[in-house]
Amino acid sequence: MYNLLITLGLAAVAFGLGALGGQWYYGFAPAMLVAPAAYFFLARRSGKQLEAVMAKAMDDLQKGRLEAARETITKGYALGKWQFLVEKQIHAQLGALEYIQRNYKKARPLLEASWSRNWQAMGMLSVMDAKQGKHDAAIERFDKASLLAKKEPIMWGVAVWLLLDAKRTDDAMRKAAEGVEALDGNAKLKELQAAIANKKVKRFKWGKVFGQGWYQFFPEQVPQQRGQAANQQNPHGRKTFPAPRHGGRPR
Repeated sequence: MYNLLITLGLAAVAFGLGALGGQWYYGFAPAMLVAPAAYFFLARRSGKQLEAVMAKAMDDLQKGRLEAARETITKGYALGKWQFLVEKQIHAQLGALEYIQRNYKKARPLLEASWSRNWQAMGMLSVMDAKQGKHDAAIERFDKASLLAKKEPIMWGVAVWLLLDAKRTDDAMRKAAEGVEALDGNAKLKELQAAIANKKVKRFKWGKVFGQGWYQFFPEQVPQQRGQAANQQNPHGRKTFPAPRHGGRPR
């Protein structure tokens, strides 16, 4: 990418100037000093530019301008020419945007194109796989992606959900216990652990316990306003009811 090429160019210049000191190997020291500093500066600049793009997209989302948010995020692809992994971050953000709107067919290829260690993106893919009955693939994918997210309570919650949905209750209990230990007795995970131990998972309020972040993985669980679903009128004046979706919570 451009940042790397610029860094190599600056390192070559530094090497040449150093070699002018007498021996050719005199150039190594200045080159080794210039290269990491230059790359750090350039990568940081690209990171700041990407942050600005995402901040604008978040502002659009908060104001309900979904299409504007999508267009804003897409503009970030231009930064991919400059810095590694930027395109994968853009894929993940666009995939997540489609996912939370429950456009799962559009979300999947975007999420699959994201970085395999992006635990949020891989979590969404794993939930989709689980709902299609691909439990082993879902659990394996998420286990690999979650290695960098051991301090995230929601990560542990999703991992436990995947095991419960696969009817691996004992494994789910062990995973919950592992999360409690890793997060020094986290109250959310202890509550989940107790629900599993007492066979009360069907009544466990996932979103209430884990907060709004839970709904990025399970948008179908977002609470509706009282009476909204039951009293919604269709164009012919008859009441309609939302069709149940598999995956709201483990059976």
